[in-house]
Amino acid sequence: MLFIMAYAALFLKQDVVLVSTEQKHTLLLTNLMKWLNVWEGNNYLITKIFKYIVLLTEAFYLNKIGRDNKLLERSTHIHSMTFLLISFLIPFNITIFTLLINALLLIAFDTFVKMYKKTNPFNNIILAGFMIAILSSITNNYLIFYGWVTVALLIIRPTSLREWTVLNIGFLLPYYFLISLLYLFDHLTLAAIIQFKSPLMSLPELSPFVGAKLITLIVLPIIGLMIGSSQINKMVLQNRKAYIVIFALLLASILVNVMNLQQLSEYSFLLILPITILFAPFFQSFKKDFIPNLVLLVLIVMSYLR
Repeated sequence: MLFIMAYAALFLKQDVVLVSTEQKHTLLLTNLMKWLNVWEGNNYLITKIFKYIVLLTEAFYLNKIGRDNKLLERSTHIHSMTFLLISFLIPFNITIFTLLINALLLIAFDTFVKMYKKTNPFNNIILAGFMIAILSSITNNYLIFYGWVTVALLIIRPTSLREWTVLNIGFLLPYYFLISLLYLFDHLTLAAIIQFKSPLMSLPELSPFVGAKLITLIVLPIIGLMIGSSQINKMVLQNRKAYIVIFALLLASILVNVMNLQQLSEYSFLLILPITILFAPFFQSFKKDFIPNLVLLVLIVMSYLR
């Protein structure tokens, strides 16, 4: 079933395209998109296979995070299924770029969950800061996630100034490497590294089905928290903190989307990880499987509707 859902999420969607009027891009993003557009634009078979493998890998990786840290009462493939279901529900095409961004967020979240019990979590802290810095150096709109990693560090560990300093070192490292390379090749300018953009908060023209799917995406984590709150409250402190961290990520992702409504086809994929974690407890909150199976069927049908 998971392999079929991954195929559906990639190849059975309607072609909804939002044309962005944003012209400001960092040098790194400009060159990255030139390279990726060659593979995406020509629609090579190897590109389709690569995206299919990466999407499945991310789904199974998230499921491993859930199992290792016992984010659900019973160890199943609920996280993988929910991840692919949300990927299918998002009414825009999955690209290599969005898969790359989600991979970095997955690594950052996994790093935070693991550092709770560590005596010396400095490697984890540096790695988390490094991952988010790669995001923000590609697209400066992702600088919001610097606030998320700072809040996440405060949640997971009542942090000291030293640990926050280590986080900043990890965050600054990619910028240091980028500035050094640009300087060596005589391309060092502020515009090549940072592009200051005005928020684009006007709603794009969307069909009723697309609008309904986007509203459903916001409602699902709320339903998951309401229905699954009893089992979340029974979890150990580490797991409860993981849910708080992922809720903070949801808020940051929503903020990025609200500030870039004309680019929902790119930024809406930031919601996959937090919605998956927050909605997954819904499927284990009933004694019988009738309601979860019915909701799953409705969401699949809704995802397929054009």
